[in-house]
Amino acid sequence: MQVVSRVQFPKTVEASDLYFKFDAGTSIDSRVSDSQIIVSQGSTISLNTYFNSIYEQFYTKYTSLSSLYYLLKLEGNFEIFAYRETEANTKELIFNQKLEQCQPSDYVKILLPELKQSQEAGRIYLEITCLSEKGLFAEGLVVTEQEKPRDVSLGIITCTFKKEAYVKKTVNTILQDKFLQDKKFKVFVVDNGKTLNNSEFEDFRVRLISNRNVGGSGGFTKGLIEALQEGVYTHFLFMDDDIELDSEAIYRLFSLYEYAKQDFAVAGSMLDLYKKHILYEAGAVYNKSIGEEGEIKQDKFTGYPLKHNLDLQNTTILNSLLLEDNIDYGGFWFFAFSKEIVEKIGLPLPLFIKIDDMEFGLRINEHFDNAIVAFPSIAVWHEPFYAKRPIWDFYYYIRNHLIANAIHSSLEYVKTVKNFTECIIFYLFIFDYNSAQMVVKGFEDYMQGPNFITSNDPETLHSKIFESSRSYKNQTILANPISNSEGYQITKAGKLQKLLSLLTLNGHLLPQFLIADESAVILFGVKEQERDSICKGLGKKRILYVIEENPKSYQYELDQKAGLNILFTWFNSVIRSCLKWSSVSAEWKKAVNDFTSMQFWLNYLEPQK
Repeated sequence: MQVVSRVQFPKTVEASDLYFKFDAGTSIDSRVSDSQIIVSQGSTISLNTYFNSIYEQFYTKYTSLSSLYYLLKLEGNFEIFAYRETEANTKELIFNQKLEQCQPSDYVKILLPELKQSQEAGRIYLEITCLSEKGLFAEGLVVTEQEKPRDVSLGIITCTFKKEAYVKKTVNTILQDKFLQDKKFKVFVVDNGKTLNNSEFEDFRVRLISNRNVGGSGGFTKGLIEALQEGVYTHFLFMDDDIELDSEAIYRLFSLYEYAKQDFAVAGSMLDLYKKHILYEAGAVYNKSIGEEGEIKQDKFTGYPLKHNLDLQNTTILNSLLLEDNIDYGGFWFFAFSKEIVEKIGLPLPLFIKIDDMEFGLRINEHFDNAIVAFPSIAVWHEPFYAKRPIWDFYYYIRNHLIANAIHSSLEYVKTVKNFTECIIFYLFIFDYNSAQMVVKGFEDYMQGPNFITSNDPETLHSKIFESSRSYKNQTILANPISNSEGYQITKAGKLQKLLSLLTLNGHLLPQFLIADESAVILFGVKEQERDSICKGLGKKRILYVIEENPKSYQYELDQKAGLNILFTWFNSVIRSCLKWSSVSAEWKKAVNDFTSMQFWLNYLEPQK
């Protein structure tokens, strides 16, 4: 008997609908060490949820599993129903049985039919109705009698920079999972901030690695090298330090790899930490975006999330997860892969932060078929990107996107310049000079070619970038004045206002007496039709830039000299880069094998040696 997965219980009230659906006569008793559900006569416990469904279609496609059954710990009399729903939202009863005088000391076995293949496969779940005056549901396991074809040992790698509380909580969550006690794993905690002590990680399954600040890519790679050198791990898991983790995600990862038909990476889905029932991303695509009608469009310098902003409380949405996407990459908040993948494609690129996960996924896809899987229910909660807006990381976003595109795509000079010019003008239009400067700096450093990576110490460079991102003191962070945008009137500019804004660079070329000492509020909504025109700032001294759902807003003050200097610097960079564009792009492409080698990384991580 092998336990494939467990019926999960919620750790927090706000996430409970992702685990169980109850009616009025049911409640979770969390006073005991292991949570249990108390149910009254006629009430039903439904596992028709994101975490507690069996995604049959994925199991039969990617693993050798063909037969599963439930083991349930119940007290009382019950009627059990098992259903299969498909992507087309059809619903089929596949099991029904009445059980009497169940005792929590013994497991009740619920046999499921043979798992279906391909188009007939779907999503399986239980509904448990109480027939006695009172009942208890204490535990549920999903089990198989099939022997696992292979043993899996997992090197779990997390890197942190001064987020001690987060990483200790994540590590403890893994160590305290009683079902993981029988699995072979070790957690490698790479401490880029050097603020943790070995005394805080005394368990033999945890290894603390002190590291200089070489960013996320350097921290993950340091941990991966240390795990590889131990020579015992078949698979590796990259995992961010600041996630909220349910360790069942790791347990299910073991089962997938133990029964895998082929080699594949697993892109764990990202759930919104602030709206816990929202699926923010389940894998992503590269240089593409999704149109209003769901069509995929080419879109340079874009990583677009798949299954974006879906409400997982909706069962129709759960069925839509059965429709599998072609995934280009997955985020390093939870990304697993085999030792064979590393041997084939090498280590991550030394990109410090941003786009390292994208580039790593693209290399996997170049060497393996159906290489990256976003398996439903393997997910973590993570702070959503709309709530994070550090200016300095925009430098890495620009520079590293250029590097990734040079390696995996074709960079046309004119289109690239046009794209970045539009980006810079956008920031100048809202008076965000620091972000505009980061675009210019990212482009200029890319144009220095691969020698830029080897000739600049990443810690020193990051300090310079951080300071540069605060060069202009015209930004003030305020509370969001439109915390609920409902009822707010979006303003669109007319043709004349657009023309005047463009000709004057939204006020940068206007004489001072035409600049009113006023503020313009510009709402940047998720959808394009829900965004104010940035031309609203024409003739105003300040712009209050509000990003929908972000609790903060950003007030920028017009600085005509700063805006014109940045624009002049940009055009100067464009002219200087014209003749060497093709050769620089070729150099980046050629440098990949070196930058992803073990020897390079050993020198890069410890240059003094």
